[in-house]
Amino acid sequence: MQVDAVRRVVLAPDKFKGTVSAQRLVDVMAAAIAEQNPAAAVSRLPVADGGDGSVAAALSAGWTAVSVPASDAWGAHTKASVARLGGRAIVEVASVCGLGARRPGPSEAATATTYGVGEAVAALLDDGVEEITLALGGSAATDGGTGLLSALGADLRDAQDRRLAPGGAALNGLATVRTAGLHPGLRTVRLVLACDVDTPMVGADGSAEMFARQKGADDDMIGRLSAGLAHAADVLEDAFGSRGAARLPGSGAAGGLAWAGLLLGGQLRSGAEVFLDLLGAVEEIRGADLVITGEGRLDEQSLRGKAPVSIARLARSFGVKTVAIVGSDRMPATEGERALFADTIALDRIDPACATDPELTCRLVGQAARTLVQAHLGRPTAHRNGA
Repeated sequence: MQVDAVRRVVLAPDKFKGTVSAQRLVDVMAAAIAEQNPAAAVSRLPVADGGDGSVAAALSAGWTAVSVPASDAWGAHTKASVARLGGRAIVEVASVCGLGARRPGPSEAATATTYGVGEAVAALLDDGVEEITLALGGSAATDGGTGLLSALGADLRDAQDRRLAPGGAALNGLATVRTAGLHPGLRTVRLVLACDVDTPMVGADGSAEMFARQKGADDDMIGRLSAGLAHAADVLEDAFGSRGAARLPGSGAAGGLAWAGLLLGGQLRSGAEVFLDLLGAVEEIRGADLVITGEGRLDEQSLRGKAPVSIARLARSFGVKTVAIVGSDRMPATEGERALFADTIALDRIDPACATDPELTCRLVGQAARTLVQAHLGRPTAHRNGA
């Protein structure tokens, strides 16, 4: 059987974080399939789940890049690239106050702030934006979004009535909150909180406990950040009239930035679902013959709203087969969700060096794409350099 023009492949990978972007992966897959099967129809759908790459995903769907003033996690002035489409905008937290290439220590984990995200949001509100989506993955801060709140006009003070210092370690000193100065645009804006985790902000599995170590915190700093978040929750939830928000699933995304968004009336949504809607994934996947998705690491965390699993669930609802190309496959063998994928190729089992070699990763992705199309859509019309 030959692959012909009526058979359509949807390419819908997320990024391989730190190695290859989703857009590059799609380009590599498309080129490999075109070389092997010139008659195959290919739909390109680079995706995101609320982490870094979210703005790029929106731009690929026709949104426009706009630069707004912001600050990084440690106060250095910068410009943030956000996506705009009419009265809607997307702010990618990772590109504003993310770690980037920085490897912070405990003192930097203590002072990292989301103030720059608030600056970007304020600029968009000043420009009349009616809906703002915060793509919450990849924050370097564990400040409960207090930086965001401050940039938007909340006045946070300590017991001596001094303005509270930035960062999560200062939160234990929070004594009073004044909300009269909040940006007036917050009254009417629709705030969407796109996250890819179900972690609450406080508790045994809260933001500090689950994620602060990867942001530079040691055991002592994790304890300080955890206590600060719990204290801030008590003070701020009273001020905003939103008791219990800090224990809601997902409120701990981006070091508690999601929780601050909830205080402002925001709506928590699965990041993958937000971006699948934005990219028109339903229209692309319905009627396709095969979906190829993927991400850097497929594991239990993937089941908590990550893009590949969300794509596979959507494809299954239309009776479309999904296969995956991943950097590493750590999904438990007994996990029922594994059945969502008709086939999975893990690149590290072919060559472990791919984890730190983008060009090698791309070569292996191309080979894997050819292998999967041949296996699941039939014998190719032409084949060179196959996997």
